[in-house]
Amino acid sequence: MSRKAYLRTSAVAVGLAGSLSLGLLVQGGTAFAADPAPAAAPAAVASVAGGEYGGAGQPVGVAQAPAADGSSAVASVLAPAVTRHEAIQRAKTWVGIGLDYSWTGSHNGYRTDCSGYVSMAWKLDDSLTTDTFGPRGVIENIGKGDLKPGDALLNDNSGASGHVVLFEKWTDSSHYMGYEFTGSGVHYREIPYPYYPGYGTFVPVRNKSIREDGPSDPGMTNLTAGDFNGDHKKDLVAVEVSTGKLWSYPGTGTGTLGSRVLIGTGGWNGMSNLAVGDLNGDGKDDVVATEKSTGKLWLYPGTGNGLGDRVEIGSGGWNGMNNTAVGDFNGDGKDDVVASENSTGKLFLYPGNGRGLGDRVEIGSGGWNGMNKIVSPGDMNKDGKDDLVATETSTGKLWLYPGTGHGLGDRVEIGSGGWNGISDYAGADFTGDGIGDLAAVDSDPGETGKLYLYKGTGNGLSSRTEIGNGGW
Repeated sequence: MSRKAYLRTSAVAVGLAGSLSLGLLVQGGTAFAADPAPAAAPAAVASVAGGEYGGAGQPVGVAQAPAADGSSAVASVLAPAVTRHEAIQRAKTWVGIGLDYSWTGSHNGYRTDCSGYVSMAWKLDDSLTTDTFGPRGVIENIGKGDLKPGDALLNDNSGASGHVVLFEKWTDSSHYMGYEFTGSGVHYREIPYPYYPGYGTFVPVRNKSIREDGPSDPGMTNLTAGDFNGDHKKDLVAVEVSTGKLWSYPGTGTGTLGSRVLIGTGGWNGMSNLAVGDLNGDGKDDVVATEKSTGKLWLYPGTGNGLGDRVEIGSGGWNGMNNTAVGDFNGDGKDDVVASENSTGKLFLYPGNGRGLGDRVEIGSGGWNGMNKIVSPGDMNKDGKDDLVATETSTGKLWLYPGTGHGLGDRVEIGSGGWNGISDYAGADFTGDGIGDLAAVDSDPGETGKLYLYKGTGNGLSSRTEIGNGGW
């Protein structure tokens, strides 16, 4: 995508004249420093015209009062809990309604400038300024790779030199979708990380009171794929978040899916890291899954028309592993399990022996806990060996790690960015051409989404095709 050049529009920052009186807001017996009511200002500063990017003026941050007990510790503005989904939904309510930027004005109780806008999205009890989010104890610094919906990019200078943007999601490794209030209005748009050049230093921050959403994906989760009806075509398998049921969506061999069939009656939302392969040597695909409460690894044997009774194949500690995938990675003709270790970032191979798993072998020396999804779609590069595909959290890039028959080769980029905006995906040959494909759910945070097929070409992926139009 070609990107237009961004030119900064100059704006005049007008400071507040005179001194501001300090008030105290008392709630629940505790005193909190309260921003004063906006001082009367000349009409010229009531609204700011232009200013497409960056700050366009805000009140000067006010020094904090001592805590109620008289100690030197400063008090914090109340920061009620707000979920990530709620913060984004609140931000959406100011987009497109014609609000003018004015640090002396307000809308629904919040100041109509950049920091008042983010204060509103975070449901704070007061409209803070860019230079008081930190001193008031509302935020903490985080890393680029930690950014999630509802976090922010902050330039904590005061007045027109400061600015803040609410983060929603990555579009590629160096651009994100964000909500911001500038002199030209409230915008939801793609922004270069961390912000447009020439507007000061921006750092990623998090509201300490933000809470993770309930189910991050309210539709289907834990996607994986295999043949569960014995027709030699790959089916898509997923857990329904609301019921904990396990469903199989039978593949047609052409990339589309048939009507779903129940293969697990409940309790599957207590399992994680589902993966599929033949681990008992009977020629049928099985499901492996980690039990969250115990850390045990269970094998659910495929029967050709569903799943049989589960068998324990890992006695504990598997909740310290993540991103389980199954394939033949040592070239012995038996499916193996690979998983990343949370504490070290190492990738381990657990060799399959046809009846369980052997002693693990390290095949990735570190950094694998920086991947937010790992699957084995089978053979992606047409060399006859099973490969791994993984999403890099910090960049949103999709990487292919080619199998060598005795481990993994050097990775190759097959998706340039935005893949950490994909909520889940599974890999298998859904089109019957012998090349691995991906079936992926694209959804906004906290909402159901659509299912897309990314067909493998032998040297990457083709443009996606919608194969599931809602509820995913």
